[in-house]
Amino acid sequence: MFNKRGLVPESETVHVTGLIILIAILIVIYMILIPPQAQKEILEKGQLSDSLEISNSGESKIKSLLFESPGFVFPQSKEKEKISLPPINLFSKTRQEITTLAKSVTVTRSIFSDNFYDMKFKIKPEEEIKSLKLFFNSISSKGSLVIYLNEQIVFKGKVSKEDIPLEIPVSDLNNENIMRISASSPGWRFLSINKHELKDVKLIKETSSENKKEVRTFNIEKDKIKKSALSYFVNCLKINEEQGILKISLNDFNIFLGKIICDASQQNIQVQKDYFKNTENTLTFEIDRSNYVIEQIEISVDSDKEKSPTYFFDIDKEDLDNQIMLRLNLIPNEEDERSTSTLLINSNIVTLDTNKKEFTKDISSLLKEDENFIKIIPKNEFEIISLEIFTK
Repeated sequence: MFNKRGLVPESETVHVTGLIILIAILIVIYMILIPPQAQKEILEKGQLSDSLEISNSGESKIKSLLFESPGFVFPQSKEKEKISLPPINLFSKTRQEITTLAKSVTVTRSIFSDNFYDMKFKIKPEEEIKSLKLFFNSISSKGSLVIYLNEQIVFKGKVSKEDIPLEIPVSDLNNENIMRISASSPGWRFLSINKHELKDVKLIKETSSENKKEVRTFNIEKDKIKKSALSYFVNCLKINEEQGILKISLNDFNIFLGKIICDASQQNIQVQKDYFKNTENTLTFEIDRSNYVIEQIEISVDSDKEKSPTYFFDIDKEDLDNQIMLRLNLIPNEEDERSTSTLLINSNIVTLDTNKKEFTKDISSLLKEDENFIKIIPKNEFEIISLEIFTK
């Protein structure tokens, strides 16, 4: 067995090392498979406790069927939230402004001279000019009247009373403008002079301004909405004219489209939950004409707040032969120091009303083979650290 130096052959050493490794692996596997309590006692005491019962198969007789951590539970409570939004002024209107350019204008033109008259006026950059008209009284007229706007001819011809006021195109308007009034050339009549005498030359400017569409934003938790409505009041600033159409949208979903009824009562519109977003919501009001103030805008939301969790679990036929227990670890309500709830187990009711931190009950008779459920219907707010159903 020994070589010349008295040592064990290398192959036998390898076999011994392999055996030790195999035993170590088996010990690790055994520690993994045995219950946690047994692991703890082996590590602390070096042996299994006599108090832990082991079945013939080597498994603990205690079998967990359900283990959950529900956390805080609370009863149903109805809440009503109101979100008030700032009023909106929507309008589409025109305004006339009359400016006197000259009290008296006399222009002449012959083959040798041209005595014209220039008048300056301004247009504000923010003004939207809808129409521009030139008014005057013609005292005397010989030849054609020629009118320029910024060096472009806008009128040429004889003027009758029906032509007044003259329509002036607005396409060539600038911020600074020059209106020139002149007489036409007499042409081949060398000795003739064309002449026009005008009084009260005025510019009639019609401007339009509009704010037909405006948006309001708000935030809300969509998940808690049970029922919601929009209410508002329309104040018409022009009563005597035909009223326009109002369109209201929530996040691009149309919730109202109809003719405006002036100074009617507070309007109420039911709004579907699906139209809301969990993040920022946009409420859009839009008109086609006239002038309105939309005020007392309010979103009202009815919500249901509750947490009554339900858990499902399966039971095998052989489990029904054992005692099946329910155990709850609790933190009671801070105010009344109680945990109060109805526990619905399948179609059976179990009442929970205790000031203790643990609740245990035998529920064997309430269960059936295959699928079962337990629902917690709290009557006050408390915390359930753990919920466990197990065989004993």
